[in-house]
Amino acid sequence: MNPWWARRFRSPTLLASALALLLGCGPQVSSDDDGDDDSESDSNPTATSVGPTTSTTIPDTSMGDTVEPVGWFEVGWGDGEYVPLADGDDFPIVLGGQGAQMFPMPLRGAEFYLPGNPTSWMDETGPLVDMEMDIEGYNDGPGGHFKRIANYTLDWVVMPDGSYQSSFLPIIVPDGIDPEDIEGLPAHLWVRLRPFEQPELVVELDVVVTVIGEFGG
Repeated sequence: MNPWWARRFRSPTLLASALALLLGCGPQVSSDDDGDDDSESDSNPTATSVGPTTSTTIPDTSMGDTVEPVGWFEVGWGDGEYVPLADGDDFPIVLGGQGAQMFPMPLRGAEFYLPGNPTSWMDETGPLVDMEMDIEGYNDGPGGHFKRIANYTLDWVVMPDGSYQSSFLPIIVPDGIDPEDIEGLPAHLWVRLRPFEQPELVVELDVVVTVIGEFGG
C-alpha cells in the first residue's frame, strides 16, 4: 500500500500501430520521442504536463470567441483543516508521513465538473492539478523551478455549503535542501486546475516560507 501522502498521477497511454507492406519490404516505423521530456513532475518523469498560461480562458476558434471558465478555486494550507492562502501569507513546511518535509496544499472551489464519486482519485473524469513553485536561488528542479508537479489527482468532498474541498497536494521539499535554509524566503505559487472537458482555471500567489514542525504542532 502506498503511504498516505503518495503522489497520484494520470498519464495518457500511448498507442502505436505498424502496417507491414507486401513481402515485408515496407519502411521502418520510428519514434518521434528524442528522449528530452521537459514535462516531468519531480516524482514521476513520465507524467505529461502542459506549459503555463497567463489566462483562465481558452481560445475557441470554432466559435470565433473565447470559452469562459466554469467555476472557481482557491489555494489553501493544512491537513484535515483548510486555511485559505492569500498574497503575503505564510506557507508552512511540516514534517509529514515517513519523515518527508512538505507543504500540504489543499484546494477549495465550486461549480466545475466533479465525477459521480468525487472521493475516488482514480476516476478518469476527475480534475487534474498542475503546480509550479519558485524560490529565488533554489530553482534547480525540473523546468527551472523549486518544485514542479503535473497531472496530479486529488480526493474531493462536497461541503455543506455546496463548495468542494480536496485532499492536500504534498509539495515535498527536494532532497538536499534544509527547510531552515529557505525559511523566511518569498515563494511564488502557480496552480492550475483542469476540470474534465472544461476550461482550465489558474491561481497565482506570492507567499512566505515558514517551518512549523509536525502536523498539529
